[in-house]
Amino acid sequence: MKLMTKFIGPAITSFMVVFIVTAFVIWLNIGFSDDFLSRWIKSWLFGWPVATVSVVVFTPLATTITTYIGSTWIRDID
Repeated sequence: MKLMTKFIGPAITSFMVVFIVTAFVIWLNIGFSDDFLSRWIKSWLFGWPVATVSVVVFTPLATTITTYIGSTWIRDID
C-alpha cells in the first residue's frame, strides 16, 4: 500500500466520525447554546488529528483481531 493511501483513508474516515461524534457530545453537554458552534469546531479540530493517528496506529491490531475472530469464531454459512 502506498504511503499516501495508507493515510488518506483513515483521515477521511476519522474526519467524518469525529465531525459527528464531537457535535453529539457537545450537544449532550451544553445543548444548542450560543457558543455551540465555536466549541464544536474547536473540539473537532483537536479531535480529528488524534483520531487519524489512532486509526493509523491501531488498524493493524484491529485487522489481526478481525482475522482471528473471522477464522475461529465464525463458521461459514455456505
